[in-house]
Amino acid sequence: MTLDTAVHTHPDPIAEPRQRVLDAAELLFMERGYNAIALRDIADALGMKQASLYYHFPQGKEELYVAVAERAFARHYAGMAAALSGNATLEVRLNRVAAWFGSQPRMCLMGMVHADLPALHPEQTRSVTQSAFLGLFRPLVEAFANAQAQGEIGTAEPNMLAGAFLALLDALSIGMTMSHTPERMTMAAELINLFLNGARAGAAHTREA
Repeated sequence: MTLDTAVHTHPDPIAEPRQRVLDAAELLFMERGYNAIALRDIADALGMKQASLYYHFPQGKEELYVAVAERAFARHYAGMAAALSGNATLEVRLNRVAAWFGSQPRMCLMGMVHADLPALHPEQTRSVTQSAFLGLFRPLVEAFANAQAQGEIGTAEPNMLAGAFLALLDALSIGMTMSHTPERMTMAAELINLFLNGARAGAAHTREA
């Protein structure tokens, strides 16, 4: 799968209803999890017959879930790339990433890993996992590696930092649903500062050595 945005020169009359299905399915899957949602729930949310969903996703719920997940990861890739771009400090860029995630429908990463993906066919699991790696994990690994090269943080493994930051974002997404917008970003900034303190200490230790 590529994460580049497709450019269509002619409007697709099927695209709009398909997007409505994906939008409704994303909210339900991320709120309740793959196993708890039936196609009937998505059809009811859209006010359509369940059979109509098969027009867009003839292989049923699993095909729809994979399309939802891969679309979400592609969207996050674009948002994260924009947030991490430029010459600002790592802390500023990570706060931009948190703001991006806060502006999007919640994605329950831990729920996907521990409950949703094991319920899929192994081939589909690999496809979604690869999309998650490209869309979420790799941009952060590159950002942490670049910050290390510039002496902004210490020598902690970038893969570990990326995984820890994604776990932080997942936890933040829960807190953000329970807070007003100004409180959300204050919470995010405080936690990101706390997260980076250890990485900065590593940078200070490296310079002293």
